[in-house]
Amino acid sequence: MTTLTFQNTILSVIERNNQIWFTALEIGKALGYKNPNANIPQLYDNHKDEFTPNMTALINMQTNGGMQKVRIFSLRGAHLIGMLSHTKVAKDFRKWVLDILDQEVERQEQQNLPLAEAEADEEAIRIIANLYHSLNGAYEMGEKIRKEYPHLGRDIDKFIGGHYLYNLNMPTENALEKARKYVQAKSERIMFIKGMLSLLDEQPQPKRLNNF
Repeated sequence: MTTLTFQNTILSVIERNNQIWFTALEIGKALGYKNPNANIPQLYDNHKDEFTPNMTALINMQTNGGMQKVRIFSLRGAHLIGMLSHTKVAKDFRKWVLDILDQEVERQEQQNLPLAEAEADEEAIRIIANLYHSLNGAYEMGEKIRKEYPHLGRDIDKFIGGHYLYNLNMPTENALEKARKYVQAKSERIMFIKGMLSLLDEQPQPKRLNNF
């Protein structure tokens, strides 16, 4: 089990909703209460209207006395307990909790960053895929004119401009190839990122776009 240390007190970390929680007992010990089993519940009961469900909860937990209902507090809940407490170490405890909270926020932001980038890549892929299919249609039209209707090609060169058919040939083919490689590479990267994140968050893996 993961533990954190405040001064000389070791607190066991309870993972809940991907957040850090502590038991009321260990918070009480960290704050220096002589009878934390009674002091923290009393402190909570006197101010329970100030706590939200994201700050405290009752869970079933194995203790030395067997399976019991145990009150736990999130970092925000632990900070509020520290605010309500007037022990000698309450101020230091509040600072310690805030430091951990800042670290957790930064950690979660770093975890979410690859997913946000993947979602942005997915949007770019959708746009490029639409452009790809439109451009591919123009390329096929150019090929059809050159191979099956050469007289039409000559008229386009003469009356409209030779660069039009030229641009539908090699430049378009090169652009299509680059788009195809880009979509394939990005799709593989997105699948990898979401595949790794699914190990933590059970996120569904995206399917690669068809026709690429």
